[in-house]
Amino acid sequence: MFAIMHWIDDARSVRALAHPLRLELLDLLRFDGASTATLLARRTGQSSGATSYHLRQLAKYGYVEEEPTTAGRERWWRYRERWPVVAGGGDDMRRLVAELLGREAHAADRFLVARARMPDWDTASFFRSRALRLTAPELEELRVAIDGLLASYRPADADDPPADALPVRVTALGYPLPPEER
Repeated sequence: MFAIMHWIDDARSVRALAHPLRLELLDLLRFDGASTATLLARRTGQSSGATSYHLRQLAKYGYVEEEPTTAGRERWWRYRERWPVVAGGGDDMRRLVAELLGREAHAADRFLVARARMPDWDTASFFRSRALRLTAPELEELRVAIDGLLASYRPADADDPPADALPVRVTALGYPLPPEER
């Protein structure tokens, strides 16, 4: 089941993503499904107190939420799709974009190092960049089409994926060149 995407218009919510451990926790929850702070602490090499604190911060801004079916003392957390938007851009948005793109570049680099051991995945993987000339409504149409296409595929935290399915990152960016670069 796909999460509903929520837009956020708050600079504080963007700053909540500025910590590298928080981004790692989001990836673990997004790709591997719900988990506890203790289990995440083991996976990240951090204390459960640290992971618990950062999960609560992520929950405060809606990036994660408690799993509703949990009982007892253990709190299970799950990923929640959120798209931060900062009105007017500014330094907060620049930091967020730099951090997220840096994380994606690091993930791509790890794949490129390992791809010789994954020939089927090396053939299937792609890295594309296209230069288009679009109007704002056309760019919006493209974004909606990409969202629709991605929604038709199995989410990373699907309950019963095929045995040979691996977590896959798909990153799509669409933005105009600034006036001084045209």
